[in-house]
Amino acid sequence: MFRPVTPHEEDLLFSLLDDIEPDLIGISLTSSLVADLAYDLADKIRARTGAKVIVGGVHPSVSPDEALEHADFVCRGEGEEAIVELADAIANGEPFAGIANLWTKSNGQITRNEVRPLESNLDLLPFVSFDDPDSYRIEEGRLDQLDPATQIPLYHTTASRMACPFNCTFCGGPWLRRVLYAGKGQPRRYRSVSHILGEIKRARERHPGIQQIQFWDEVFAVRAPEGWLDEFCERFPREVGLPFGIWSHPGLLTEATIEKLRRAGLKKVVMGVESGSQQVRREVLNRNETDAAILQSADILKRHGVEVGYDFIVDIPWLTEENLRGTFKLIMQLPEPFEVGIHSLSFLPGTAITQRALAEGKIRKEQVSRADQPLPERFESHLWKSGLSARDRSAAFWHSLIYLASVPLVPKPLLWRAYRWSPLLKLFPQPLIIAAEAARVKKDTGELKLWESLNAVYPGLAGFFARHPNLGEFTNRAVRRLGRWGCRFAAR
Repeated sequence: MFRPVTPHEEDLLFSLLDDIEPDLIGISLTSSLVADLAYDLADKIRARTGAKVIVGGVHPSVSPDEALEHADFVCRGEGEEAIVELADAIANGEPFAGIANLWTKSNGQITRNEVRPLESNLDLLPFVSFDDPDSYRIEEGRLDQLDPATQIPLYHTTASRMACPFNCTFCGGPWLRRVLYAGKGQPRRYRSVSHILGEIKRARERHPGIQQIQFWDEVFAVRAPEGWLDEFCERFPREVGLPFGIWSHPGLLTEATIEKLRRAGLKKVVMGVESGSQQVRREVLNRNETDAAILQSADILKRHGVEVGYDFIVDIPWLTEENLRGTFKLIMQLPEPFEVGIHSLSFLPGTAITQRALAEGKIRKEQVSRADQPLPERFESHLWKSGLSARDRSAAFWHSLIYLASVPLVPKPLLWRAYRWSPLLKLFPQPLIIAAEAARVKKDTGELKLWESLNAVYPGLAGFFARHPNLGEFTNRAVRRLGRWGCRFAAR
């Protein structure tokens, strides 16, 4: 969830820009989920400074005409070479209209340059900026001259680019590979192990507090060059020696690979499952892995002591109640411990699922690019209120039950009992909504805050108890005791 930028923070930004007087300001937005924020910032920068603005990232690459309404330049695709050529042209007073990858507008006419061929040797590119003395952070009303990446013990990097071989309908990767870079070279490229380790070593020299590495490749080491994985697993523990996390895919995860990676320091794997329904995965999401393959991957990770997280999407328009039931049952079969990220589907521009949803009338054009939020932040939209349809109450039941199944705070027997009571709870899902909200608050804060949970469903009642604390404390103790009794009863 994004915290709104305050007027004071905007003033801090423009005061900084007045001091450093930049000629070119770049804004990167990886998806449409932050487009409104980025475009608003770009508009204000152009209005209040003399600097030119360039926007880049996946979203401007997919929607360059939209982006060009808010910027002087749009960079489509990979921009390492284009941004240097543009900066040189501006500094030297040279023309920039013909720079590959860039779109620009002059006198109402748009210049649309082709993207250049992909750079096949990623080792030629410099390491990512880290601990640059000219870095600044504006957060919580303060301006600090520091690199925010140096303030956390986790270092983020990647080993490859566009290496994922899958074509999930909700992902922008297939569009990049098949449309933007069609005929422009091999999309799947890997950095050498030496280049990756060199970057991490440099980061640790500058920030000794780094305690873990996170690789953000969609599927780590998938179809890597021959010998790459063996070299990585041999050198990483010797030259870096830190735990690391990766993303993987249940259709590719094998015992041999996890065994190697575990010896190298693998600590955590996150896998996208997306739906507990094989039918939805296959027919809607273009994912062909079976439930058996998912559970087999989970067992492999469990046996090797690897922490694991799973991602699910719960509001796919084609989902039926049977599909949601399948998601609940699959989560209940996963070996503990695990974490689950429960998400809302975002209809990103250029994706196959967006095109299908528009064609079938599942969404309207204005719903494309809506912000993605984890389900706990979206409970309010599922709350039962007088007058809502049975479909809304059913969604509230299933989403709450699925969330409760994803947190290690509720006994499984109690969840199965709620599942058996589904005919009643789908009519009156308030107890499950309150329980799910309470579980979310306890997971985030470590405390069971009854009033915050109750306020999510019955704000008036919560306010009443707040005005009568003695009655509220009595009710709080009674509810806690009732909850413990319910857990013991369900476990029978």
